[in-house]
Amino acid sequence: MRDVLITGGIGKIGFDLVNRLLDTNCNITILDLDSKKALKKISKIKDRVRVVYGDIEDVNLIRDLVKRNDIVINYAGIMPPLANLNESLANATNYIGVKNIVDMINEVNPDCLLIQMSFISIYGISDNVKRKINVESLSTYPDDYYSISLMKSENYIKEKLKKYCILRMPIVLTQKNYFIDHMSLNKNIDFITKEDLNEIVINIMKNKNIHGKVFNISGFKVNSNRIVEKMYKETGIIHLLGRKLYYGEYEDANKIEKVYKMDYTQFEKIDKSKTSFLVVIRKVINLPKYWIFKSRCKKK
Repeated sequence: MRDVLITGGIGKIGFDLVNRLLDTNCNITILDLDSKKALKKISKIKDRVRVVYGDIEDVNLIRDLVKRNDIVINYAGIMPPLANLNESLANATNYIGVKNIVDMINEVNPDCLLIQMSFISIYGISDNVKRKINVESLSTYPDDYYSISLMKSENYIKEKLKKYCILRMPIVLTQKNYFIDHMSLNKNIDFITKEDLNEIVINIMKNKNIHGKVFNISGFKVNSNRIVEKMYKETGIIHLLGRKLYYGEYEDANKIEKVYKMDYTQFEKIDKSKTSFLVVIRKVINLPKYWIFKSRCKKK
């Protein structure tokens, strides 16, 4: 039986992983911030997991948790737009928290495996040229605090640890996602579902041969216009401003796919959300924005 610590385990992606591990041979500990939403979310499984409310900036807490666990899966992080308000805010969790985990692994539990979640933004925003990215690609040195904090975390892990795996994610398909709201239109972009992402994480937990490596993870490629349209039809939400983020497409994601023979969920197979009254109201309110979006698509 393995003891697994999942930081940020009450978030959308982390909580999906928690539920997938419930019926496996794992003792699960969740570290996350205390809130009414967290208490409600965890209520159905609180008897099957250990929940610790706290912050990965608390080095004494991290020391105690790392000592007790064989694997740390780090889903904790401050995302944009909050992460880009100031450098200290971005560093607080995205770098200092990771540094605490790494330092405590070396201090109290050198056999512990760290699975660190990173993101395609570390490569920097591209211009209009379609860019193919691999693990060896040189970063364009992004100047946003979020991406810089991820780069610092990656470098610290690679310098200080031997038992780690860094996963550079593409955009994860969730209903509220800053990167979906700000991605460039009419671009082929990598996307992944949280379910497929966590399937990879679970496989990595079982495989000692990939320790000390960095992987780009791509679920599937689809034109960003189709994602915007799908999100509007399912949620009634659509954003038109700030659509400039484009990082490129992964060309070496097949390395992890060959290891685990992943059968990714395809865009066409993603189940539609149940239509609610709130979704209908949003669609009506945002219909003018949707028309503007469609007119932009026709011009491209």
